[in-house]
Amino acid sequence: MSRTHSVAMAGDGLLFGAVVLLIGSIIRVGASIYLPAMPLIGRMLGIDRALMSHTLTVYFVVFASCIVIAGMVSDAYGRRPVLLSGMVFFILGSLVCATARGYNSLIAGRALQAFGASMIPGTLIAMVRDACSDLKVISLIGWLAVLGGLCLVAAPMLGGLLTSVLGWRANFWFLALFTLTVMIISWLQIPETHPADARNRLNPGRTLGLTAAMLTSPAFILVLLPVIAFFALQGAFLAAAPYIVMNGYGLGPAAFGASNIVVVIGLFAGRGFGARLFRLRGGIKVYRCGALAALAAALAFAALGGGRLSGLWSFLLVSGLFAAVFGILAPVGMKSSVTAFRSHSGVAAALQGALLLGASALGSAAVGLLLRWLPHLGTETVFALVAVPLCLAAAAAAACSRPV
Repeated sequence: MSRTHSVAMAGDGLLFGAVVLLIGSIIRVGASIYLPAMPLIGRMLGIDRALMSHTLTVYFVVFASCIVIAGMVSDAYGRRPVLLSGMVFFILGSLVCATARGYNSLIAGRALQAFGASMIPGTLIAMVRDACSDLKVISLIGWLAVLGGLCLVAAPMLGGLLTSVLGWRANFWFLALFTLTVMIISWLQIPETHPADARNRLNPGRTLGLTAAMLTSPAFILVLLPVIAFFALQGAFLAAAPYIVMNGYGLGPAAFGASNIVVVIGLFAGRGFGARLFRLRGGIKVYRCGALAALAAALAFAALGGGRLSGLWSFLLVSGLFAAVFGILAPVGMKSSVTAFRSHSGVAAALQGALLLGASALGSAAVGLLLRWLPHLGTETVFALVAVPLCLAAAAAAACSRPV
């Protein structure tokens, strides 16, 4: 039995999928576990809400800036070394955050976390593309999206408990220990999916040329645009939601985490609907339905920002609708854009990750800037101002693109 065939069999196995989801949870837990502690961190370290949003923005910017390099290296030297190295740097960044004494050291720790994190998701998607069938790729990417929603519930609840009992620094100590555990499991269980005979020599000039080709290819960039828009909306949500739900509606950290169950339900429903429609009608039909759903989300956010909808449940239900559209579009868009450049899936997955995390950075930065420029507006209104054009952009792009 050839190595390629054995890796493909492993990729379609339950153990491989379970470890992929466990590795993917590092980034998602790392992005959301400290959300309930953000107001407390701001008070303890003297950081206002606009500057606290920078802890997300810097994370996403460094992440997006480094992820293409990680993809190039993984295509040249294999997936495992890049993946495991990323976990080491993520642990170091978590330790710096855990011992931070002010804004500068907290930002430095988040930047180091992001450098490590940049080596994980693109490499992970490339491993899935290396080892799995198309339907399995769709399934795993969909489950990663659902996992992100679950982490928005479980991680803030855990973070709220850790913050209440042990203080906000416990969130980052937990991240270091959790990532170390996942790294050991990955070392023992994840095979190298990119054998030496399939690797490309490290060639930055050629990688730049490939990047340019991907950015100008409708099969890559146009298909990915709706997902980019929703990742920007996700960044805005992460920056705004703690202040909307806890400061605006008075929920505690644990209740804030529990409130995100609506987001999980939306992601789960969207992922299930999109996967079923993909099997029956193909990717184009999924995108056309996603375009209509994105337009509905834009109208809902406009009603929220304009005061036609108000209250905690209105905010949560609109957020659940956004999550459902995200669950419909993201798996098909992410799979299609990488498949278009399958022979260079490491670079394609890394560029995809850079664009998506860069969009998240812009989304969180937009919330921070608008809060500073328009201090008379509430956080919920600012969030809606960011969300409406992003949903409209996603609807337009989904209506025009042709995923495979």
